[in-house]
Amino acid sequence: MDPDASSTPRAPAADARSSGIFGSRLAGLAVAVPCLAMLVTAVTLQPRAAGYGTARELGLPACSWITQKGYPCPTCGMTTSVALSVRGRIGAAWRAHPFGVVLTVGAAVLTVAGILQLVTGRQALRKLRFGRWWVFGAVLGVLAGWGWVLAIGVAAGKWPID
Repeated sequence: MDPDASSTPRAPAADARSSGIFGSRLAGLAVAVPCLAMLVTAVTLQPRAAGYGTARELGLPACSWITQKGYPCPTCGMTTSVALSVRGRIGAAWRAHPFGVVLTVGAAVLTVAGILQLVTGRQALRKLRFGRWWVFGAVLGVLAGWGWVLAIGVAAGKWPID
């Protein structure tokens, strides 16, 4: 019998490697698809000139903070910011919500890394060193962006809305 025949059982190390590569590719797909979907969706949206309200195009209701309190919520302007960012209008995007610019860049980087990992099976996403600090950084970024939106809006007389 030929030792190279296809009936020869594969070594456990080869099975572990192939299942590891499959899992790596699956993780790449799981990250790339939603990030790319967000970016493609943002391209289809028409950013509102007010700097907020673009999410209404997605069927979401108007922000209750603005309608009840006259001030934006922490994420007001984020959808508009992302829609402006994908169009390269970074200044307008920053004014709408600075974290939307960061979110757009992050989604683009994760899309590329996820696709690379999907295609090659190599750990491209692991090189980004995800950890708990990403969550903390995102929350801090949203809150800092909200502070920016409030400060600029109050200084310009945009907030509160009567």
